[in-house]
Amino acid sequence: MANLDFFAAEADQRALVTFLFSATNVRVFESYSEYGRELREFRSVDELADAFRLGTDERGNGTAVLLQLWSPSVMKDLVITRIALRPEYCAGHTFRYRIDGGALIQLYLGGVHERVITKSHFGHFSEVGARKWGLDDGVDWQELKTLSSKIQYHIRKRLAVAKVPGRPVLPKAFELVRSGYALKDAAQTPWEYRLE
Repeated sequence: MANLDFFAAEADQRALVTFLFSATNVRVFESYSEYGRELREFRSVDELADAFRLGTDERGNGTAVLLQLWSPSVMKDLVITRIALRPEYCAGHTFRYRIDGGALIQLYLGGVHERVITKSHFGHFSEVGARKWGLDDGVDWQELKTLSSKIQYHIRKRLAVAKVPGRPVLPKAFELVRSGYALKDAAQTPWEYRLE
């Protein structure tokens, strides 16, 4: 499984998503639809920002915005699955949707929670991992590796201005750290990362 955790505030997240739209062929979807609604696809940074408060992690858990990136050159089929819900647990709602596939790329955005910046996450299955779960059909694994490397390189080498152990820090997040904000996996984490 390819994983890259990083720290990003609103301007950093906007810069990353702008790169995804302008320099890759990924399509950006929410991981799960709202109850009783269709799954949303976002075609621009502005559409995404209209749906979510980019750069803000209201709960402080590093998963304020859960996105899935689908590339037609990696996976031929776009699969949207309807999920049945138990209305007694979901405010009367009976369904929602999710996007499915073994070669989807997860982009989970954290952000600012009080004076903490929570981590954001980029990741996806490896071919071996997808095969274990029976999710490897119709995937061009070499294309996924190439696409993933391109995005990770952009985060690590073009956007990042600093790092903490194993995690790049993007410019606006770095600026906030320099003014006293903490870098944490989640706001409740008792320890924080220190700039190298």
